[in-house]
Amino acid sequence: MNFLQRRAQLTVAIACAGVSLLLLVAGQFVVRKHIWASETLAQIEPRHARLLGLRDAAPRLEQSLQDARAAVARLGYGPDRDVAQVGNALQQLARRGLEAAGMSVSSSQVLSARAEKGLDRVGVALQAEGSLPRLQLALAALQSESPVISIDGLVIQPAGRNAEDGSPVVSCRLTVAVLRFQS
Repeated sequence: MNFLQRRAQLTVAIACAGVSLLLLVAGQFVVRKHIWASETLAQIEPRHARLLGLRDAAPRLEQSLQDARAAVARLGYGPDRDVAQVGNALQQLARRGLEAAGMSVSSSQVLSARAEKGLDRVGVALQAEGSLPRLQLALAALQSESPVISIDGLVIQPAGRNAEDGSPVVSCRLTVAVLRFQS
């Protein structure tokens, strides 16, 4: 019986050692998984916080986008307008602005568009004559238009006579341009 008792004790001891070893391996696995999960969460947390910040800022970002689109509309024509349409609109606008200020426009020509970093720069060359104060008034009127009209070139020459109000009459060659966004 002594032998049977020892064998039973040995079997129990081996079983306890096996269960202990199994618990040790399982515990080590759980600890490693916990460490891995903690490190992964530490890496993900800043990204998650940024995403939450973007989600919370969505209404402000949408408003800023609408404001930017409105500002762009004041700066140039959209891609929905053809370059030829933009050139014709600028030509009519410039002629109307000069004539409204009292200048007489003798010629105007739409220039070929120049591509510049996602933009088309559409220009018009005009030849006009009138008194110097009227020219200043016309230039100021062109500067206040929307979309913005830039004055790319201005050559002023005296015409050799005076207007009815005594101011000198000048002949000018004016080049104006507007922007058209390509996309």
